[in-house]
Amino acid sequence: MLEPGAGGDDVQAFCDVLGIANPIVLGVSFGGMVALAYATRHPSKLVLISTEAAGGTHRERRVALFERFGGPEVGALARRRFMEVEGHPDQASLDSWLRLAFPLYTRVPRDPDAARRAVNRPEVLRWFTKPGGESRTFNMFPDLGRIQCPTLVLGGEDDPIHPIESQADIAAALPSHLVQFERFANCRHAVIPDAPERAMAVIRDFMQRPGPTE
Repeated sequence: MLEPGAGGDDVQAFCDVLGIANPIVLGVSFGGMVALAYATRHPSKLVLISTEAAGGTHRERRVALFERFGGPEVGALARRRFMEVEGHPDQASLDSWLRLAFPLYTRVPRDPDAARRAVNRPEVLRWFTKPGGESRTFNMFPDLGRIQCPTLVLGGEDDPIHPIESQADIAAALPSHLVQFERFANCRHAVIPDAPERAMAVIRDFMQRPGPTE
């Protein structure tokens, strides 16, 4: 899915069916990886929030942040997920992650109704994080030079799942004249839950700004 041409082309096919020309594509976390794949093949304005362009990076930073926010038990879970070969070796380990670590992704508690409205695919998470899975092996940095569109990168400085260093890596790999990189203090994953007013204002300003061909 993360290879350029797979998930990215699916997004383009969706836009073609609906007659959407020159879309502004926004991706958060895993969706940001798909948005990156899309932008390497299709010109568009791009918004990336709390994502990464390669797996297995900044692992010690992730562990340290989860341990800071959740204590030794969560730190041990993070070390297993990010540092050990087996990752989540069984359903019990994954259940512990969802129960103890997932609530720490954001500083502001999540809307409980949001999870009930979401369509979840647990098998996708198990596949993505399995030993040798794509969460540790994918690398889109060699293809980022193909992205030639205005790109907004947002990241929370306290994001434990995709640290701010991952956002800085993406911004540094893209043409500087096309990139706007916004760091959010006291924010964790996805930025918007912890700083909705500022995040939405930055996104609206970027969307309304004319692109190079407009």
